[in-house]
Amino acid sequence: VTGLSLADFSVANGTLSNLSTTDNITYTAILTPNGNIADSSNVITLNNTGVQDAAGNIGGGSTNSNNYAIDTQRPTATIQLSDTALAAGETATVTITFNEAVAGLSLADLSASNGTLSGLSSNDGGITWTAILTPAANVTASSNLITLNNTGVQDAAGNTGIGGTLSGNYAVDTVVPVIGSVNVPVGVQYNAGDTLTFVVNASEAILVNGAPRLALDIGGATVFADYIAGSGTTTLVFQYSVQPGLNDADGITVTGLQSNGGSLRDATGNAMNLTLNNVGDTSGVRIDTTAPTAALALDQAASSQQRRQRTLHSYLQRGRKRRRLVGLQLGQYRQRSRNSQRPSADRCTNLPNHH
Repeated sequence: VTGLSLADFSVANGTLSNLSTTDNITYTAILTPNGNIADSSNVITLNNTGVQDAAGNIGGGSTNSNNYAIDTQRPTATIQLSDTALAAGETATVTITFNEAVAGLSLADLSASNGTLSGLSSNDGGITWTAILTPAANVTASSNLITLNNTGVQDAAGNTGIGGTLSGNYAVDTVVPVIGSVNVPVGVQYNAGDTLTFVVNASEAILVNGAPRLALDIGGATVFADYIAGSGTTTLVFQYSVQPGLNDADGITVTGLQSNGGSLRDATGNAMNLTLNNVGDTSGVRIDTTAPTAALALDQAASSQQRRQRTLHSYLQRGRKRRRLVGLQLGQYRQRSRNSQRPSADRCTNLPNHH
């Protein structure tokens, strides 16, 4: 036949080129499928009316080729993380989902900023893959991505991926907050009922839950300053009211910070390191809750002599009652002086006579 041209063909999901013949009986052409197509049912149709034989007979109708499948769709992927804000000690599950089953994916095809990936696997024939992202230690970075090199995978038809795929952003904060210093009360003496105030200064803002407490040693007894205020800031305030019976002459000691069943964390969730650093000098913070007392001692000898003097003085001042008082005073005088030098009767009776 003659007259055959590429215009006589219609091609599903492809194009023909380089139509040629060596004997006008058998013709060949090149079929090139369209890109990014996945279609299992395709035919080429020839319009026979475009050709004629040597006698001038024109073909009629059309001719269809056998079916052919086209898969020029390259594998693509999406990447999702189970957690997009990672703190110290946390991990995230990374899910890589392809549009079709692929082979050849390895950890070498993946990179994670400020982190490492491990445990890559697929349980559905290569469509869905998972891995574990572990953030790097002691890092604070708000912008991070996982990158997939698509050229490392291919589908069942042999199509390889092209370009790269990026995950959504994730933040890494694995810097553990620490205690920079502890402010202590002024170094003076405190009594029962006085309030001791301490300020714990953290390296970053701390969210407080529960009732953490600051342990104190006062004279060998452990007591606790209760948390008062400061959540959401870098300064946490603790106070203790001095109780009666506590005494410490050489200064109290701040021995530790306890979470006490609560938590002290930064905004990302990192638990604060409770080690106390740069605690102020408490050697002058002295406690004295002992009330003052007094002891009385009586000098018996001096007391007896004073009573004798008072007795004689009283007698001399009341001479008009001499006769009545002589016997009374003499008896009292002798009774009170029983344990001292006994007075003579002449000393008591030879008193001046006052009328």
